[in-house]
Amino acid sequence: MKKLNLGLIFGLLVLFSGKIVAQNTKRVLFLGNSYTHGNNLPEMISNVAASTGKTLIFDMNAPGGYYINQHLTNPVSLSKIQVGDWDNIVLQDQSLAMAYPGYSMVQLPSSIEIDGIIKANNTCAQTMFFSTWGRKYGDTYLCAPPYCSEDIWINRDFYQMNTDIQTNYKLFADTIRASMSPVGAVWANIKQNYPNIELHETDDSHPTWAGSYAAACCFYAAIFRSDPTQITFNAGLSEIDANHIKLAAKQIVYNNLTNWNIGSYDHLLDSNCLTLGIDDLNSSAAYWKINPNPVTDLLSIAFTGSNVTDRIIVCNVLGEVVLETEISGTEVVLDFSQFSSGLYVVKSTTTSRISKVIKK
Repeated sequence: MKKLNLGLIFGLLVLFSGKIVAQNTKRVLFLGNSYTHGNNLPEMISNVAASTGKTLIFDMNAPGGYYINQHLTNPVSLSKIQVGDWDNIVLQDQSLAMAYPGYSMVQLPSSIEIDGIIKANNTCAQTMFFSTWGRKYGDTYLCAPPYCSEDIWINRDFYQMNTDIQTNYKLFADTIRASMSPVGAVWANIKQNYPNIELHETDDSHPTWAGSYAAACCFYAAIFRSDPTQITFNAGLSEIDANHIKLAAKQIVYNNLTNWNIGSYDHLLDSNCLTLGIDDLNSSAAYWKINPNPVTDLLSIAFTGSNVTDRIIVCNVLGEVVLETEISGTEVVLDFSQFSSGLYVVKSTTTSRISKVIKK
């Protein structure tokens, strides 16, 4: 599939509709522990976003060593969830909880429960998991039944531990239909390609300033669905190191958004929640009428003028052209039946008019 400049498409949307301002402003609540609180990660994400003209409005509750299930009974966490109007609520578990099968599976019911509380109090919020990283030198642990057929000591290096953590977070995200910010995967890319960038503090667990910056670039790509190489805030790091970190975040996150469920569950939101909306732009309504919207199979575009000559393209949320057709007449019918559920942009290449369509 051809890929257009996503920034160009969204830029045109900004030009034609005031609603698009919401795309550049995100309200995010972070519920975690010291990995979230350390180096004030939410504020760093805010600074990263501001350097590209975007705004992160955030709040946080991140007591040291906290597990997800503890947030269920924490009055501060619950009160912050109940504030409502969040776009994302980020959940981060205790650093070892997702590393071991026994701990992680105990936490799954808690994640399901807190996701229910999130949705009950935030009609338009999506849950996002903060997928963390392995210890600098990995670890050794005893795997016992039922997770292993017999007692066995498991020795893992950083990459193996990191993969286990990521796999468990992905299981949770798939189970409750949430997205992920795959910080551990970004860390692994940096450690492999730029080993001189130290991501772990001297305790071999917590992030250095560079480690938190890598997390911030990852979250920027996941929350705003934007290219992190456009970030100009380097957080005091050398330009070379900052650029390497931004490139890693682009390669792992921005170039593979759907791998981390980012955008995959937009169609589950009420149409009024979608940051891009589903109503035709005023400038487009004078040119065509599109229905049904949301669409299941066939989408009809009826042009208000007679014998229109145009080329129509349809793009997904990644900016990829998934369909294009020539029109010479007053109506064209597009087949959406093979598309995945989600948000699509329909664009006239002749007039640059744009409309948004939801595929159910």
